[in-house]
Amino acid sequence: MYHANYTNKNALNRFTQFICALIALVILSGCEVEVPVEESIAGVDKILAIRKQAIDNKDLALYKTILLPDYSSSGVLYENVISDIERIFATSDNIEFIYQKPPPTIAMNSARVIHMIEYRFTPSGKSTRIRETINLRRVNGKWFISGGIILGLKP
Repeated sequence: MYHANYTNKNALNRFTQFICALIALVILSGCEVEVPVEESIAGVDKILAIRKQAIDNKDLALYKTILLPDYSSSGVLYENVISDIERIFATSDNIEFIYQKPPPTIAMNSARVIHMIEYRFTPSGKSTRIRETINLRRVNGKWFISGGIILGLKP
């Protein structure tokens, strides 16, 4: 009788270990794979380059592709950013967007870029230079600007 109980406990223990290992495997498979920092930096740099291209070409559709649909920064929503950039595009014949390319600060699926940016407007010849802190977020492997865009520029 003792032998049968010991065997049952041993089998139960192995089954419990198997279930725990299976649960751990399922949980770990749902976790995101860690992305090398160099790859994250390249992704952020690509978003900044697309932003420059969108502003230089006054391409609103392209600009929209780099903004997180859930964009929110100090009460400023996605729609506010889009309407502001539409206003800037409509009131200037030509815009040149100049930015520094500092290394971003990366933490998992978030990034921050602190840099000086400049908008040069023609034909007015005006130039606006400001310090900007942009927040980015990686969603499903793709980077988006999630906050920090300066609004209210006067061309």
